[in-house]
Amino acid sequence: MNPNQKIEKLTTLLNKHHEYRDTCLNLIASENVPSALVEELFDEKLAQRYGNYNGTDLYNRHYKGNRYIAEIETYTQELAKELFNAAFVDLRPLSGNIAGIAAIFALADPGDIALEVDNGHGYANKLATSPLKIDLHSIPVPWDGVRSNIDLAATIKLIEQHKPKIVNIGSAVFLFPQPVAELKSAMRQANPESYLIYDAAHVIGLIAGGRFQSPLEEGADVIISSTHKTLAGPQGGMILTNDESIAERIASTLYPLLMSNHHLSRLPALAGTFVEWMTCGPAYADAIVTNAKALAQALSDRGVPGLGAELGFTESHTLIPIVDAYGQGGELADRLESCHIIAGAASLSPEVGSSGLRLGVQEVTRWGMTPKDAPDIADVIVDALSGEDPEKVKPKVARLAARFDTVQFTLK
Repeated sequence: MNPNQKIEKLTTLLNKHHEYRDTCLNLIASENVPSALVEELFDEKLAQRYGNYNGTDLYNRHYKGNRYIAEIETYTQELAKELFNAAFVDLRPLSGNIAGIAAIFALADPGDIALEVDNGHGYANKLATSPLKIDLHSIPVPWDGVRSNIDLAATIKLIEQHKPKIVNIGSAVFLFPQPVAELKSAMRQANPESYLIYDAAHVIGLIAGGRFQSPLEEGADVIISSTHKTLAGPQGGMILTNDESIAERIASTLYPLLMSNHHLSRLPALAGTFVEWMTCGPAYADAIVTNAKALAQALSDRGVPGLGAELGFTESHTLIPIVDAYGQGGELADRLESCHIIAGAASLSPEVGSSGLRLGVQEVTRWGMTPKDAPDIADVIVDALSGEDPEKVKPKVARLAARFDTVQFTLK
């Protein structure tokens, strides 16, 4: 192929992807779409520049020519501090995963014990089992599978027994607020030098909208998060704390160990995201939770039970249908995908079932879903689970997807 043909092939592939996804219902719990305002604030000219800085001083730059970049980043930090009521913010991590690794690197010492939610991201465990073989000992936080939450009494016993340096909570299946205050109280008694890390990657938008919980106010020492799931900003990571010493230690870990340049083009877009949440966030967060509950109830009405039904199914963007009656979770996610319904499998505790799906409504809510749409979405999900011909289900899904064509909860 000549150069023009190669570019044409690339363009064709991009168009195919966009056309395909326009006919799909995206129920992935970790994805979302930014608004037109936020997309316009992506600045590719900034992507051509290096913004490395040392510690927490945004003006202590390694490269010259950063005077306005430092002001942009300072302003973005100020907006984040206002939105999340946090004293210190670091926007350098390129993902929630990097934010978590940085927090563990900064706050743990060799030989330390970390208690971590098993269905979370397990940053200490990742470090301990990586080729680096970092000397950390990760112990799973006891989990109440029926309530889809931390088993508080059992976890407090482990804290008293092991006196861990780190307790890392949050979850990839984050249905309900977790007992931050109670855990921190136990940690203070068992090991006053310990740190409670709250992984808010999935629920940071709901926290911003005042619809979930307030981890820092409840006792978390540090929040680690991504910025694109429920928050609907550009992909990246973020660290929040009210403790200056924690902020300094994490900052020194991020640069130069884990970060060099931190992709400056996303900073104005992230600032725009924060402004949108200050204005539209409470309504958006409320709509997300309302829609998640409505879809879980609609599926239950159609014979698909949901995890946490006795607790209202969820207080977040995520719902977990229990699909043992239809097959294995991974295979069912493939079946849904063949019908243009994009979702994922979820593991379940044995006392609940063997197969689950993880569905998130934050993106369809952004596109305009209301509780009135929940029965129709549940119908196509059940059609797909029941093995109906994908060629018959896909047109129904496409008609549903066509309803959701305008981004809501935005300043523009």
